[in-house]
Amino acid sequence: MLNRFEGKVIAIAGGSGGIGSGVSHRLAAEGAVVIVGDVNLDAAEQTAAEIIAKGGRAMPLKIDIGDEASVKAFVHTAVGTHGGIDGFYANALDSTHMGDDSDAVAIDMAAYDQMMHVNSRGYFLCTRHAVPQIIARGGGCMLYTSSGAAHFGLPDRPVYSMLKSGIHALARHVASRFGKQGVRSNVIAPGLILHPVMEAVLGPQYLAEALTGVKVPRLGQPKDIAAMAALLLSDDGAFVTGQVISVDGGASMRP
Repeated sequence: MLNRFEGKVIAIAGGSGGIGSGVSHRLAAEGAVVIVGDVNLDAAEQTAAEIIAKGGRAMPLKIDIGDEASVKAFVHTAVGTHGGIDGFYANALDSTHMGDDSDAVAIDMAAYDQMMHVNSRGYFLCTRHAVPQIIARGGGCMLYTSSGAAHFGLPDRPVYSMLKSGIHALARHVASRFGKQGVRSNVIAPGLILHPVMEAVLGPQYLAEALTGVKVPRLGQPKDIAAMAALLLSDDGAFVTGQVISVDGGASMRP
């Protein structure tokens, strides 16, 4: 394992669960101090404890990205404890109303408002409070999770697709506006990423059908996103900014 993050502090909003946990573990294994943020503090504490048990360094904190006071407290606690942050990964998602995201005519506007409040405004708040701290540190990286849904014209999930497309615009703004101050900004657009709980819920038939949509012999795993996140957050990604990078086994094959 490389040691690209020795002396670096990386904060993650949504640092537990499938992708978040995978990225947290990978960065810690490469030497980072990982600020494991999650709306579920118990989950953040579990992920941090797993990292520490392996000899890594991690600090669990609660963050509700839809609440500006919570985002501000998360960033300032990380900075106050560790002297600064070198990168911020916005990976959180409120999926409460995903089942209501049917189509633009039928969706209840209360569901729309809640999805946009957390998943769009929340990413904006993370950016608003993290970027000045990254600049103060001398530069670093903002990284965001999007989705292949932002690229495809889907018959359902219009709000989810909209908010993920908006994240692309936000990331490019950050790259353009703050790049000369040392801030890089990129997006990872994952395909279907499996973890044990998801595999049990989806079932073998769904997974077999999903496999036909990729151009590699298997479906995605958290380690695939973690590898890309580690590259983009590290100095190895120093000349990569303003990009939306699909990690989806060739499902999209877009330029």
